[in-house]
Amino acid sequence: MRKKIVWCCIGVVFVVSSVWSFLIVCSPPGHRVEIVQKDVVVKSIDLDHAKNEEFVVYYGESSNTIHIEDGEIWVSQAQCPDHICMKMGKLSSENLPIVCLPNHLIIRFAE
Repeated sequence: MRKKIVWCCIGVVFVVSSVWSFLIVCSPPGHRVEIVQKDVVVKSIDLDHAKNEEFVVYYGESSNTIHIEDGEIWVSQAQCPDHICMKMGKLSSENLPIVCLPNHLIIRFAE
């Protein structure tokens, strides 16, 4: 009897944590995107009406090239040591922004 209770509790915790994780990662994103550098909004873009374009955001002697195409945004090139911002891919969740720590850059959905 005790084993059944323990397994039921483990199952409930698993289901609740799975649903919670799914909601965080797959929450519907907004349409307005902010590009923030050092807590200052450098650019605000409505992806529904944005033209396909590419532009550069500079930080000192370093830069990030940001690409917008078909309502999606991502970092296509970066002058930082690790290129994690490029590996993050397209912005898809309001809970997982694109971040470039060396260049103090954040690409996120606006609140």
